[in-house]
Amino acid sequence: MMTKPMVDDLLEGLLIALENEIIPFISSPKAQSTGLMMQSIIQEIRQILPVFDTHIAIEHNQMTQVLRDMSATLDGVTGAEADRIRDRAKSLGTRADVLVPADQIPIRESHRELGFALQDNMTDLDVLQRAGETKADAALQILRTHLMPRLVHDVETLTVGAGVAGRG
Repeated sequence: MMTKPMVDDLLEGLLIALENEIIPFISSPKAQSTGLMMQSIIQEIRQILPVFDTHIAIEHNQMTQVLRDMSATLDGVTGAEADRIRDRAKSLGTRADVLVPADQIPIRESHRELGFALQDNMTDLDVLQRAGETKADAALQILRTHLMPRLVHDVETLTVGAGVAGRG
Protein backbone atom coordinates (compact mmCIF):
# COMPACT_ATOMS: atom_id res chain seq x y z
CA MET A 1 0.00 0.00 0.00
CA MET A 2 2.72 2.49 0.94
CA THR A 3 5.14 1.37 -1.74
CA LYS A 4 5.42 2.51 -5.31
CA PRO A 5 6.92 0.69 -8.24
CA MET A 6 10.08 2.26 -9.54
CA VAL A 7 9.96 4.00 -12.91
CA ASP A 8 11.90 1.10 -14.40
CA ASP A 9 9.21 -1.31 -13.16
CA LEU A 10 6.51 0.77 -14.87
CA LEU A 11 8.46 0.92 -18.12
CA GLU A 12 9.10 -2.83 -18.00
CA GLY A 13 5.36 -3.39 -17.57
CA LEU A 14 4.72 -1.19 -20.59
CA LEU A 15 7.21 -3.22 -22.65
CA ILE A 16 5.54 -6.46 -21.61
CA ALA A 17 2.09 -5.10 -22.43
CA LEU A 18 3.27 -3.97 -25.86
CA GLU A 19 4.88 -7.33 -26.54
CA ASN A 20 2.09 -9.54 -25.26
CA GLU A 21 -1.12 -7.55 -25.55
CA ILE A 22 -0.75 -5.06 -28.38
CA ILE A 23 1.84 -5.92 -31.04
CA PRO A 24 0.60 -9.49 -31.66
CA PHE A 25 -2.85 -8.13 -32.52
CA ILE A 26 -1.70 -5.45 -34.98
CA SER A 27 -2.26 -6.52 -38.57
CA SER A 28 -0.58 -3.59 -40.30
CA PRO A 29 3.14 -4.16 -40.91
CA LYS A 30 3.76 -0.42 -40.58
CA ALA A 31 1.96 -0.30 -37.22
CA GLN A 32 3.88 -3.40 -36.04
CA SER A 33 7.12 -1.69 -36.98
CA THR A 34 6.05 1.40 -35.04
CA GLY A 35 5.25 -0.79 -32.02
CA LEU A 36 8.72 -2.33 -32.16
CA MET A 37 10.30 1.11 -32.43
CA MET A 38 8.28 2.19 -29.39
CA GLN A 39 9.67 -0.80 -27.48
CA SER A 40 13.18 0.19 -28.48
CA ILE A 41 12.69 3.78 -27.29
CA ILE A 42 11.21 2.61 -23.99
CA GLN A 43 14.20 0.33 -23.47
CA GLU A 44 16.57 3.24 -24.17
CA ILE A 45 14.74 5.29 -21.55
CA ARG A 46 15.08 2.42 -19.06
CA GLN A 47 18.82 2.33 -19.67
CA ILE A 48 19.43 6.07 -19.36
CA LEU A 49 17.17 6.84 -16.38
CA PRO A 50 19.48 5.48 -13.67
CA VAL A 51 22.39 7.62 -14.81
CA PHE A 52 20.73 10.63 -16.47
CA ASP A 53 20.87 13.09 -13.55
CA THR A 54 24.41 12.04 -12.69
CA HIS A 55 25.57 12.53 -16.28
CA ILE A 56 23.91 15.95 -16.51
CA ALA A 57 25.58 17.10 -13.27
CA ILE A 58 29.01 15.82 -14.31
CA GLU A 59 28.72 17.35 -17.76
CA HIS A 60 27.57 20.67 -16.27
CA ASN A 61 30.70 20.82 -14.12
CA GLN A 62 32.93 19.80 -17.01
CA MET A 63 31.43 22.41 -19.35
CA THR A 64 32.05 25.27 -16.93
CA GLN A 65 35.65 24.10 -16.62
CA VAL A 66 36.02 23.88 -20.41
CA LEU A 67 34.77 27.47 -20.77
CA ARG A 68 37.35 28.65 -18.21
CA ASP A 69 40.16 26.59 -19.78
CA MET A 70 39.40 27.89 -23.28
CA SER A 71 39.39 31.46 -22.02
CA ALA A 72 42.71 30.96 -20.21
CA THR A 73 44.24 29.39 -23.32
CA LEU A 74 43.26 32.44 -25.35
CA ASP A 75 44.94 34.85 -22.91
CA GLY A 76 46.53 37.62 -24.92
CA VAL A 77 44.55 36.87 -28.08
CA THR A 78 42.70 39.90 -29.39
CA GLY A 79 39.57 40.25 -31.43
CA ALA A 80 35.82 40.09 -31.05
CA GLU A 81 35.71 36.30 -31.13
CA ALA A 82 38.25 35.91 -28.33
CA ASP A 83 36.40 38.56 -26.33
CA ARG A 84 33.12 36.67 -26.72
CA ILE A 85 34.78 33.44 -25.56
CA ARG A 86 36.19 35.23 -22.50
CA ASP A 87 32.77 36.83 -21.83
CA ARG A 88 31.13 33.40 -21.90
CA ALA A 89 33.75 32.09 -19.51
CA LYS A 90 33.05 35.02 -17.17
CA SER A 91 29.27 34.74 -17.33
CA LEU A 92 28.74 30.99 -17.60
CA GLY A 93 32.08 29.42 -16.72
CA THR A 94 32.00 30.90 -13.23
CA ARG A 95 28.84 29.05 -12.24
CA ALA A 96 29.34 26.87 -9.20
CA ASP A 97 29.70 23.16 -9.67
CA VAL A 98 26.54 21.25 -8.95
CA LEU A 99 26.47 18.23 -6.71
CA VAL A 100 26.23 14.85 -8.35
CA PRO A 101 22.91 13.33 -7.24
CA ALA A 102 22.97 10.66 -4.59
CA ASP A 103 22.65 7.00 -5.53
CA GLN A 104 18.89 6.52 -5.76
CA ILE A 105 18.82 2.76 -5.10
CA PRO A 106 19.48 3.00 -1.33
CA ILE A 107 17.03 5.90 -1.08
CA ARG A 108 14.32 3.91 -2.86
CA GLU A 109 15.02 0.84 -0.72
CA SER A 110 14.80 2.96 2.42
CA HIS A 111 11.60 4.58 1.16
CA ARG A 112 10.09 1.14 0.59
CA GLU A 113 11.10 -0.02 4.07
CA LEU A 114 9.68 3.14 5.63
CA GLY A 115 6.46 2.71 3.66
CA PHE A 116 5.99 -0.79 5.05
CA ALA A 117 6.70 0.53 8.56
CA LEU A 118 3.94 3.14 8.18
CA GLN A 119 1.62 0.47 6.84
CA ASP A 120 2.36 -1.74 9.84
CA ASN A 121 1.84 1.24 12.16
CA MET A 122 -1.57 1.81 10.63
CA THR A 123 -2.55 -1.79 11.42
CA ASP A 124 -1.26 -1.47 14.98
CA LEU A 125 -3.06 1.85 15.47
CA ASP A 126 -6.30 0.19 14.40
CA VAL A 127 -5.87 -2.42 17.12
CA LEU A 128 -5.07 0.28 19.69
CA GLN A 129 -8.10 2.33 18.65
CA ARG A 130 -10.39 -0.70 18.91
CA ALA A 131 -9.01 -1.24 22.40
CA GLY A 132 -10.09 2.30 23.33
CA GLU A 133 -6.67 3.96 23.36
CA THR A 134 -7.43 7.61 22.56
CA LYS A 135 -3.78 8.49 21.95
CA ALA A 136 -3.96 6.19 18.94
CA ASP A 137 -6.36 8.71 17.37
CA ALA A 138 -3.73 11.44 17.70
CA ALA A 139 -1.04 9.14 16.29
CA LEU A 140 -3.30 8.27 13.35
CA GLN A 141 -3.83 11.97 12.70
CA ILE A 142 -0.04 12.40 12.42
CA LEU A 143 0.01 9.64 9.82
CA ARG A 144 -2.94 11.16 7.93
CA THR A 145 -1.24 14.55 7.96
CA HIS A 146 1.72 12.93 6.23
CA LEU A 147 -0.30 10.83 3.79
CA MET A 148 -2.79 13.40 2.47
CA PRO A 149 -0.23 15.65 0.71
CA ARG A 150 1.38 12.53 -0.75
CA LEU A 151 -1.98 11.35 -2.04
CA VAL A 152 -2.73 14.75 -3.56
CA HIS A 153 0.72 14.81 -5.17
CA ASP A 154 0.19 11.34 -6.65
CA VAL A 155 -3.24 12.25 -8.03
CA GLU A 156 -1.88 15.46 -9.54
CA THR A 157 1.02 13.57 -11.09
CA LEU A 158 -0.96 10.62 -12.43
CA THR A 159 -3.98 12.48 -13.76
CA VAL A 160 -4.18 12.37 -17.54
CA GLY A 161 -6.76 14.51 -19.27
CA ALA A 162 -10.02 14.26 -17.41
CA GLY A 163 -9.09 11.32 -15.22
CA VAL A 164 -6.50 8.85 -14.02
CA ALA A 165 -4.77 6.92 -16.79
CA GLY A 166 -6.28 3.48 -17.26
CA ARG A 167 -9.52 4.38 -15.53
CA GLY A 168 -12.67 5.04 -17.38
